[in-house]
Amino acid sequence: MNDLVIESFWDLSYESGDYLEHWESPHTPQELVAVVAAGLIPPGGTVLDVGCGAGAEALFLARQGFHAIGVDSSAKALDIARARAAEAGVDVDFRHAAATDLPLEDASVDFACDRGCLHVIDRDLRRAYARELRRVLRPGARFLLRGASAGSDEEGVVAVDEVEIDRWFVGRGFTRGPVVSMDLVAKSGRLAGSLVVLRRGVQ
Repeated sequence: MNDLVIESFWDLSYESGDYLEHWESPHTPQELVAVVAAGLIPPGGTVLDVGCGAGAEALFLARQGFHAIGVDSSAKALDIARARAAEAGVDVDFRHAAATDLPLEDASVDFACDRGCLHVIDRDLRRAYARELRRVLRPGARFLLRGASAGSDEEGVVAVDEVEIDRWFVGRGFTRGPVVSMDLVAKSGRLAGSLVVLRRGVQ
């Protein structure tokens, strides 16, 4: 057996720079800006970016004075994220882990966000994903979820639509606001998507 290391699709995508074209937003998503502007996160609170990739949203949140944690399964993505944080002089706690097994304490997070992570998680793992979010969020904390919708034709994604959101979250420790149609924008184009703000129950 040789020493060849076979890297994951995600590691290869971050190493090649493909992520910049296909899924990293060229601007800070305005829905995330709106969450901060509306005061939906306690001042100085702990925020979690699930599937943080190269760290753009986690860095934005850290710049607003929050204690930002970014979790991703790609080591290459986190290398880029840490370099970006160091260059910007911003302190972000980046952790290498799966979204279905978060390395955080119970009820330790005041706000979480996901832009494009859940929609690449198979349905048979989504129960674990939702369970982990419920575990790490504090009672009353909000979760901003964005993912490709049922109308998307992107290869490799599994819709995050109203049916899926209700199946895994509503009645399983979360309530939600309306599911809103939106576009996930990257340099390569737009992907039809859905957005929802979920709230962790108090029990």
